[in-house]
Amino acid sequence: MKQGLHIAYVCADKGVPVGGRKGASAHVTELVQALVNRGSQVRVVATRTADAANADGFVAPVFDVGTERTARAIGRSIFEGTNSPRTHARAAEARGLMLNQAIAKTLERLHKRWRIDAVYERYSLWSYAGLVFARTARLPFVLEVNAPLRREQARYRTLDNEAAAADIEHFLFSGAGRIAVPSSQLRPYVIDHGARPGAVQVMPNAAEPARYHRRTERRKPADEPFVIGFLGTLKPWHGLDNLFRAFRILYRKDAGYRLLIVGDGPMRRGLEKNARAMGMRAAVAFSGDVAHDEVPDLLARMDVGVAPYSGLPGFYFSPLKLFEYMAAGLPVVASDIGQIREIISHRKTGLLVPPGAIRPLATAIAELRSRPATAVKLSRAARALVGRRYTWKHNADRVLRAFHALRAAQVRARKG
Repeated sequence: MKQGLHIAYVCADKGVPVGGRKGASAHVTELVQALVNRGSQVRVVATRTADAANADGFVAPVFDVGTERTARAIGRSIFEGTNSPRTHARAAEARGLMLNQAIAKTLERLHKRWRIDAVYERYSLWSYAGLVFARTARLPFVLEVNAPLRREQARYRTLDNEAAAADIEHFLFSGAGRIAVPSSQLRPYVIDHGARPGAVQVMPNAAEPARYHRRTERRKPADEPFVIGFLGTLKPWHGLDNLFRAFRILYRKDAGYRLLIVGDGPMRRGLEKNARAMGMRAAVAFSGDVAHDEVPDLLARMDVGVAPYSGLPGFYFSPLKLFEYMAAGLPVVASDIGQIREIISHRKTGLLVPPGAIRPLATAIAELRSRPATAVKLSRAARALVGRRYTWKHNADRVLRAFHALRAAQVRARKG
C-alpha cells in the first residue's frame, strides 16, 4: 500500500454537519486535516454539510449525498404527513436507512475514478454502506465510535426500530478491522456489542498547540478582571449549573471575576435568566455559536478553563474542550471523572475537583487567581503534555498505522 493513501471518510450522521460549528464537526475537520497533512488524500462522503464545507479552501472535497435529487425526493416523500414527534422519528430512521444506497453509489463512483485505498467511518445509527463497500472492494475499514448511540437514542430520544439499530451496530462492530474509541470507558460497550477486543483502540480527542496563542505569563493586577472560561455546547450534562453556582460564590466575594461562555445550546436562555436572577448578568458574557477557527482568540481572553461535569454514570466522554484549554496554555479546573482523571494529573497538569461539587470548584478557581505561579506551572505542563501525546497529528498517525496493518493482514491472508 502506498504511503500517501486515498481515504474515503464517511460521515452519515445528520446531526454532525461536515464543516459545521459543533464540536463533532470540528472533530471531523481536524482529523481529516491531519490525515492530509500526513500526506494522504481524503474525500468526505456525508449526508449533511454546512456552508463552509462547500467553500473554497475546505480541508478536503465533500460529497453531500443528502443534497442529491433522488435523496431529496425520498426525504420529502418519507416526511410527508408526519404530524407528531414519534412519526417524525420513524421517518428519520427510514431516511437514514435509505441513504445507504446513495452512500454506496457515491463510494462506487469515486472508487472507479480515484481508486480508494481505505475507508474510515464515523459511526452513526443507520449507516452500513461504508463497511459493505470496503468488504466488496477488499479495503481496510476503520470505524470511529464516539458514543453508545443506540443506547442514548433509546434512552433520551426516540428509537422506534431498535432491533434494526442493534443489528447494524453488531454488523459494524464485528466487521470493522479496527475500532477507534475516544476513551477507555467506551471500550467495554463496543466489545459487549460485537467488537473483538484486539480490534479496539483508544484514541482520545486532541488539539494542536501551534494553533493557539501563547499566553503572556504575568501576574494580573488586582483591579483587572479574572476571566473564568467555558467552551462547549450548552447542554445539561456539561455541568453549567454547577459552574454558575460556583461563580456566584466567587462573584459575591470579589466583583473582579468574569465568566465567559463560548458556545450555544438549549440551556442558554435559562442560564441568562439565572445570571440576572443572581444579580451578576453584567459579569457573564455569552459568545453564542462560533466557528472553530474563532476559538483560539476567545480562549486567549480566559484566565482559566473549566470542565465542571457532575457525577454522570457511565461517563465515557473525551472532552474536546479539555485538550483545547491545555493546548491554549490555560490552567484547567475539571471534574475528577472518567478520562479526565487519566489526562489531568492533580496539581501537575491541572486541578481536579469532585464531580458536581460547587464549593471545591470555586475554591480551585480562586487558588489559581491568588497563586499565579501555580497557574503558570500547571498551564506549561498541560500544554507540553498535549504536544507530546494528544495532537491530531498523533491521531492521524494511529489511523494510518491501522490501515497499513489491516492491509498487510489482508495480503497475508490472500497469500496463505
